[in-house]
Amino acid sequence: MFGKNPVQPILGWATDVLPGPLTESYETCVKAGSMTGNLMIPTRLPLRPWAAAVCLAAGLALAACGDQGKNEVKGLKEEVQRAFGTKDFQKQLSLSQKALKRSREVLGDKAPDTLYFVQSISEANLAMRNARGAIAALKNELAMRSAAGQPEARLRTRRVMLIKLAEDSGDKLTAGDQAVAVARGLGMGPGQEPQPVYQFATFYPAGPYQQKIQGDVEIGFGLDGTGSVTNARVLRSTPPGVFDDAALEGFRKWRYTPMLDKNGQPTPASGFTYTMPFRVN
Repeated sequence: MFGKNPVQPILGWATDVLPGPLTESYETCVKAGSMTGNLMIPTRLPLRPWAAAVCLAAGLALAACGDQGKNEVKGLKEEVQRAFGTKDFQKQLSLSQKALKRSREVLGDKAPDTLYFVQSISEANLAMRNARGAIAALKNELAMRSAAGQPEARLRTRRVMLIKLAEDSGDKLTAGDQAVAVARGLGMGPGQEPQPVYQFATFYPAGPYQQKIQGDVEIGFGLDGTGSVTNARVLRSTPPGVFDDAALEGFRKWRYTPMLDKNGQPTPASGFTYTMPFRVN
C-alpha cells in the first residue's frame, strides 16, 4: 500500500503513459485543491493503468473546474457592462477589480477578457474624475496590454491620455516615462521632428483679443531626455512683442516625444522650432 500522498510517484509513471499536457493538468488540479484526500493503490495491480485512470479523472475534473471559472468570468463581465450602462461607476470599478483578479487566475494575463477588465478599471476611475486612481490604473493597463503583445500604435492614445493626467496632477516622472514610451513606439531618431504629447493651454492676452489683433510667434527650443521643453526663446513674432510672453509662458509647459540615440535611449536635443498662432475666433 502507498502512503497518504502518492501524487508524485503516480505522476512519474503517468509521464510514460500519457501525453505531457494531461499529466500537467493533473498536477495543476492537485495543486489547486481540486482533487484532494487519500488515494490508496494496491501494489499488486498494474501501475500504468492506475496512473492513466487517475490522470484521466484529473483531466475531466480540471475541465469542469475550467468551465466553471470561465462561466464565472463571463457572468462578471455582464455585471460590469450593466454597471457601466447605468453609469454606476463605483460599482463598475468594484466589479472590474474582482473580475480582473478572477480572470487572471482562470484565463491568464494575456486573455482578451483580462485586458477588458483592466481597461474597465481605468475607465471607471476616469468617469469618477479620480485622477490619482486613473493614473495608477492606466499605468497598470498599459503595462499589461504591452506585455500581452499589443502594438504600440494601439496604446498611443492611452499613453497620451496618461501623460495629460500626470502633467495636470504634477506627476512629471510618469509623464516623462510615458513620453519616452511613445517616442520608442514612433522610433524617434536623428533627423525626425519631435511630436507634442502634451500641450498646455496658451492664454490670449486680453488687450489684443478685445482689439481683435492676431499674430504668430516663432519659438526656438530644445528637449531634455523626457521630452520637456528647454531653452525656449522667441525667434521672431508678428506683431513684434505683442504675444511673446504669452507664447513662452504656455509653451514652456509643453512636452514632446524625446529624441532617441542609436541604442534607443532618450537623449537631449536642440535646434527645433514651433510657430504658435494667435487667432480670434
